[in-house]
Amino acid sequence: MIDYHIHSTFSIDGRSHPRDYVCSAADHSLEEFGFSEHVDLDPTWEGYNYLDYSRYHEALEKLREEFALTIKCGIELSYQKHLEPSIRAYLSSISCDYVIGSVHDVNGISMDDTFLEHATPCSYFEAVKDMTTSGMIDIVGHLEYFKRWGGDYSSSDYKAAIVPVLQTIVEQNLFLEVNTSGLRHPVCDTYPSLCVMEWYRALGGTLITLGSDAHEASQVAFQFEPVLFQLKEIGFNQVVIFDGRTWCYHPL
Repeated sequence: MIDYHIHSTFSIDGRSHPRDYVCSAADHSLEEFGFSEHVDLDPTWEGYNYLDYSRYHEALEKLREEFALTIKCGIELSYQKHLEPSIRAYLSSISCDYVIGSVHDVNGISMDDTFLEHATPCSYFEAVKDMTTSGMIDIVGHLEYFKRWGGDYSSSDYKAAIVPVLQTIVEQNLFLEVNTSGLRHPVCDTYPSLCVMEWYRALGGTLITLGSDAHEASQVAFQFEPVLFQLKEIGFNQVVIFDGRTWCYHPL
């Protein structure tokens, strides 16, 4: 198994140190895993410029020397269209293995439990579509993240808005993350829902990654085994692994 979505104390909301995650990954017999620390470039956000990338990169180098596990260095980029120039400048200044792009905010509306009182699912999907055509990311992170608080949202009701996003992901040769953190959130579902993964597969999509979105070491590879079984039932038999923003297939 491979977990590519992990936040340590190098992220503002991470609660475990990097070394604790490595030990947890070893306990779960992961073949490979990657940190994906938050990069937030909106000056109004609490996490603005929180990540010290040089220290982060150096810490992972030391862990690679200590442990036999394959440890990748990634980031999770909070995408906002008006920040594209800042994002491009940031990406040109670092070297990493992969970039997860995630939409955490739509037109200044954050995805707390009141999000759907002020914004629509369609506005979220439009923002994700902008991100997928930006040319800046590798992996589309936690699609449908706004549903985390539960409620009456159903993927099938928004198929007409979701399928064009999936089509763009396929056309741009991007990677769709299956994020299991929703299984520990009120919605109790993956991001995206597995029916969305069925639509993606029907469009010819094969490029996927798995992420626990762990914010503490105990959450590494959260609920991976049952989700992997369901993905195989849909027709996925491989994930991708990254090295220096290049990729290859790896069997599930």
